[in-house]
Amino acid sequence: MTGLAEASDLAELPGLPKDSLTARWAADWRLILLAPSALLLQVAHPVIGSGVAEHSIFKTDPIGRFDRSYWPTLALAFYGDDTAAYGRDIKAMHKPIGGIDHAGRKYHAWEPEAYFFVLATGYFASEIAATRFGPGLTAAQRVELYDGWRRMALLAGLPERAVPQDLPSFESWFDAVLRDRLEHHPSVGDVLVTMSKPPVPQPIPAWLWKLVMWRIVGPLACWVNTGVLPDVARQRLGLTWTDRDERRLNHFATLVRAVDKVLPRPVREITRVVALRRKAEIMRNVRRAADAV
Repeated sequence: MTGLAEASDLAELPGLPKDSLTARWAADWRLILLAPSALLLQVAHPVIGSGVAEHSIFKTDPIGRFDRSYWPTLALAFYGDDTAAYGRDIKAMHKPIGGIDHAGRKYHAWEPEAYFFVLATGYFASEIAATRFGPGLTAAQRVELYDGWRRMALLAGLPERAVPQDLPSFESWFDAVLRDRLEHHPSVGDVLVTMSKPPVPQPIPAWLWKLVMWRIVGPLACWVNTGVLPDVARQRLGLTWTDRDERRLNHFATLVRAVDKVLPRPVREITRVVALRRKAEIMRNVRRAADAV
């Protein structure tokens, strides 16, 4: 049994060190850029897609849904000694999420494969952020990055047996899920439509929102996040990608790396900044949701 297993089973599993590679990339602004790719993979999983379809406000309030899911999930990388208790609340608040999906299949958010897949797509997105839009990772750093996401999964309440022990095991597991479990779930189309044309929030003028979000930001987000998906996922979801798209994405990645060099540190580490600044609020909201179950 590994040290993580002993800590997870017998005592409080320690949170990630604040200077860990996983915490650094969880904090990085480029992960927000790639968050839609993780969401697309998630909703293509039948359990997660059904949970989003029936229990989420994503279509009507995507910004609010992002605010109430992105920061609390990534907070698992930043809350130190408070993370184990926080992770238990994260798991508890998902207890009511279940039902019968559009194909007549039972589902529940605690299903281990689906529950871990959320964290697995976080590793996927952070690796892409580091390797394609950042300075790259050595083989040892890829192992370290996965180990941190693995610990976050255990902190979120997953049993040891549900989380691949090492990076090679994870890669085999992840490939199998992409190949055998993902489907063109109705939630995939909902995410793509909402991503490209998010509803106009009040009090922003509709003309300004549509000009910026519908014509520039939304289409760019769809294009970038289609491009970083694994080939097998794009094929499964019916998304097209050309050699010309690939060349343009490489140029865009060069631009992102250049922008990163001039950003002030609080912006480069925006997720850590937000998660820590709002720690009391986030923990209180998650605890309230857990207590309401």
